[in-house]
Amino acid sequence: MNLIKIALVTAIAAVPAVAHADHLNIDVEGATIEGNSVVFPSVKIDKDGYVVIHAVENGEPVIPASIGHTAVSAGDSENVSVEIEGGAMEGTDYVAMIHYETNDNGTYDFAEGMTDVDTPGMRPDNTPYALPFKVGGM
Repeated sequence: MNLIKIALVTAIAAVPAVAHADHLNIDVEGATIEGNSVVFPSVKIDKDGYVVIHAVENGEPVIPASIGHTAVSAGDSENVSVEIEGGAMEGTDYVAMIHYETNDNGTYDFAEGMTDVDTPGMRPDNTPYALPFKVGGM
């Protein structure tokens, strides 16, 4: 397991879904499904970046692969829509993360073999800003 995945799993296990950082936030509690997308009522990010969705398998996030992402500009954004590969499904476990645009190319590049670009936003305790959530259903 790579270091980013270990840090992410640790952070998710230790943090409730309403965790905030002064410079980062994703409103996962108010998330809804519209078509194939998850829509977050609000997102806060201190630098240009991305809202990224990771699948969850066997209780752990699938990292570094993502199943959806969308660009967000620095500041506060409303109604941020992230299209999910295969469509968003009620009651499915997901992880939402903030990633920064670090290589100035305007595309989300964080992936297997490329975990040094478009890296996760971090909390003050130096853990990735990641929030587990599910939309509706039980």
